Amino acid sequence: MMSLTTTPDRRTELKARYRQAILDAADSLIRERGKPQFSVDELAERADVSRRTVFNHFSSLDDVIMTTCARVLSATVDEFRAATASTPLGDGGRIDLFDEITAALRNIDLPPVVGYLSGVLTAEGVDGRSQHSIGDVFTRTTEQLSLEIAERTNAIDAFEVAILVSSVMNGIAVVSGHWLARTGGTLDPASRLVWDELLDRLVSTIRTGYAPSS
Repeated sequence: MMSLTTTPDRRTELKARYRQAILDAADSLIRERGKPQFSVDELAERADVSRRTVFNHFSSLDDVIMTTCARVLSATVDEFRAATASTPLGDGGRIDLFDEITAALRNIDLPPVVGYLSGVLTAEGVDGRSQHSIGDVFTRTTEQLSLEIAERTNAIDAFEVAILVSSVMNGIAVVSGHWLARTGGTLDPASRLVWDELLDRLVSTIRTGYAPSS
């Protein structure tokens, strides 16, 4: 009787372990090679799982790569959560919430993450996979982040929170593209100044909006 009650938990634990191993292996291969240049067989061997197990957890190698990228960004989102949790919430209205989000973004070191994502997502001719943009990865995190922030305020509804968060996150994706075009993803004091400049312009644009001057 005991085995009947513990088997589902054991199965769930194994699934989580295999999925983690696959993502860890993908990240390791990407960092070693600088690009997502590996086959499913290489990935399975590095993760110490079968090829079939890879496809039990992911629909394609492309899905593995995108999930790995999203996980890298999620680690940064965790920093964001910690930053917002330590920031006074104020009255929870739109202005305070916007200030809270943008203050947290300024305290997160996003350029290295953007550089990593660019290296992965701009790889060409790798196993015929479709190409994605950094915006695709940011989109994967926006919904969850919106839900979490919505739980912290009763002053505005979930729809307004989602609009605000998606505006900022999509804006960061635009900032990332312009930063990469201007700096090539190089990490040095000059490139970080470019990032700060673009981030300031994003914050100013969203804050001001496009209403006609009074």
